[in-house]
Amino acid sequence: MVQSHGFLLLFSPDSLSSPFRPRKAGGGKPLDHEVPIHVVTEPSQLPAEFLNPSAAKQLIIGFDCEGVDLCRHGTLCVMQLAFPDAIYLVDAIKGGESLIRACKPALESSHITKVIHDCKRDSEALYFQFGIKLHNVVDTQIAYSQIEEQEGRTRLPDDYISFVGLLADPRYCGILYVVVFIYIVRLRSYNLIFV
Repeated sequence: MVQSHGFLLLFSPDSLSSPFRPRKAGGGKPLDHEVPIHVVTEPSQLPAEFLNPSAAKQLIIGFDCEGVDLCRHGTLCVMQLAFPDAIYLVDAIKGGESLIRACKPALESSHITKVIHDCKRDSEALYFQFGIKLHNVVDTQIAYSQIEEQEGRTRLPDDYISFVGLLADPRYCGILYVVVFIYIVRLRSYNLIFV
């Protein structure tokens, strides 16, 4: 049971299942370990199949950027790359321009599908700051808007759903807000996100 009292959320651990732990094939119970998170400051710390994309090894990854005033004039600080077996936080501040440029072939590759929510500012920052033009992107914000429109809902010009809102929507993921909140708090405690 989840109760909200202002910003304090009270819950019973038995009422939650974590979507952030790898699951066995067939929807079994979570494995006994969490997905490792790696902070990357050198290209050699990234998977070879990411750095050298090929048609023989097609990938689908989660992708997001964080920064200060993230856009063409802002500062890209971190790129988040979510693989099935690990999460890589590419530190653009410590790793510098050479680290981000090492990611260029992957970010521009048609062999790696990048799944992102609301890609506009991320794409703008990568293009204007590093000359990287994202390719083969699935934007869940745009997909949400298209599905809403196809189902006959009126789409407003500023129609927007946050990533957390999309995860919580029972028509899509249906994950409890508190589960997403706990995950965000965990990442913040390690200074891994800037939400």
